[in-house]
Amino acid sequence: MMTSKTVKSDVLIVGAGVAGCGLAIRLARAGLDTAVIDKDKFPRHKLCGEFVSPECIAELESLGVMESIEAIGGDRIRETVFHSLRGRSVTVPSDYFSNGSQGAIGVSRSGMDHQLIKGASNAGAEIFEEMRASDIELDGSNVKRVIAKDAIGDHIRFESQLFVDATGRSRVLGNLVDRKNEKQRKRQQIGHVAFKAHFRDVVLQKGVCEIYFFEGGYGGLSFVEDGAANHCFLIDAGVVRNNGGDPDLLLKNVIFENRKAKEALISADRTMEWMAVAIPGFGKQRTSGIDNLIAVGDSRAFIDPFTGSGMLMALESGQLLASAVERGGLHHVREIRDLYSSEHSKATRKRLLTCRVMRRLAFSPTLSEAVIASIGSSRTLVERIASLTRPVRSH
Repeated sequence: MMTSKTVKSDVLIVGAGVAGCGLAIRLARAGLDTAVIDKDKFPRHKLCGEFVSPECIAELESLGVMESIEAIGGDRIRETVFHSLRGRSVTVPSDYFSNGSQGAIGVSRSGMDHQLIKGASNAGAEIFEEMRASDIELDGSNVKRVIAKDAIGDHIRFESQLFVDATGRSRVLGNLVDRKNEKQRKRQQIGHVAFKAHFRDVVLQKGVCEIYFFEGGYGGLSFVEDGAANHCFLIDAGVVRNNGGDPDLLLKNVIFENRKAKEALISADRTMEWMAVAIPGFGKQRTSGIDNLIAVGDSRAFIDPFTGSGMLMALESGQLLASAVERGGLHHVREIRDLYSSEHSKATRKRLLTCRVMRRLAFSPTLSEAVIASIGSSRTLVERIASLTRPVRSH
C-alpha cells in the first residue's frame, strides 16, 4: 500500500452530505481544524426524496447556505397530498410545520449538496473529494487514523482527535471498525429497496408534493429545479424480485395501480438512469463502541421517508454534535460521545417510535386506505398525526 501523506486535523468527517457538511460548517466556524472526505466528486446525484421540510429553512439559514440553495431554483412546496390506492386523499399543508417560513422546498441533492460542500469550504473546512475511506487503525477504544484512497489510487492517512461517520445507511467507518475487531456481523435481510429518477412532462401542480401508496410500498413526486420532477419510491424487496429488479416494470406493474400515480407519470420522460439502494431497516443504528467515533445523520438513525423529515434529522444531528463538542471539549471525547448520545436520543426517540407504528400503515394499502378515509376531513387530526413525526415545538 502506497501512502503519500498524512493529514492531521481536530475532526475528520467522512461523508459530505447534509449531516456531514452541516456539522463541518459549525465546527469550522468554532475554530476547529476540520477535514471532510467523500468518495464522490461534486456535484453528484444522490438517492433521496429531495424534499426540504419547512423546519430545515432556519437550520440552513444559520449555516449561511439558504440563499445559495434558493438560487438553484427549486419548487416552493405549499402542501403534500397523500393518495391511497383506491383514490382517497388527505392533504398536509406545509404551514403545519413552517413556523412562519415560506414552506418546504423541492430541490435536487445534486444542487443542494454542492452548495453545502462549498459552504463548508468557505467556513474553513478542508474538503477532499473522490477520497474513499478504506481502512481504519485502532488504539484501544479509540480510532488512531483512517486510511483513504484517492482517485488515482494513492493512500492518505487522516489523523484526528474526533472521527465522525456521516456516510448514511452504509456506516462506512462503523463497518471498518467491525472488520478490524473481527466482529461477525449478522447478515441483514434486505426488506425494502428504494429507487429514484428525474422526469420531465409529469402531470403535477407546481407547489404540490404527491405521495402514492401501492402494493408493498409508497413513492413521492415533486418538482425540483429546471422543470424536472423527482420520483422516489420505496418498495418491498419481494415485489422487486417478482418484477426482475426492473424499476420501469415496477412503475408499470405496481405503482401505476395507483390511479393518481399513473396520471402523473404515464406520459413523462425519464431524464436520468434509475438509482437504487437496498434498505435493510429503519430507526436507530447500532453504535461502534469506540470512544472517539460518532455517527450523525442516517448513520445514527434512519427515519421513514414518508415523514419528509430525513434532512431535518440530519441537520439536527450535526447541530447536536457541534453543541456537545463545544460543551465537552475535544480532549474529552468520551464525554462528547455520551452527551451527544443522550441528547440525540431525547430529541428523536418519540419520532422514531411513532414511525415504527406508522410504518405498518405505509406499507399496507388496506391500512393506509382506512387511515386516509378516517382522518381526511379533520384538520385537527391530520395536524396532530403529522406533528408526531416532528420535534417537539418549544413554546
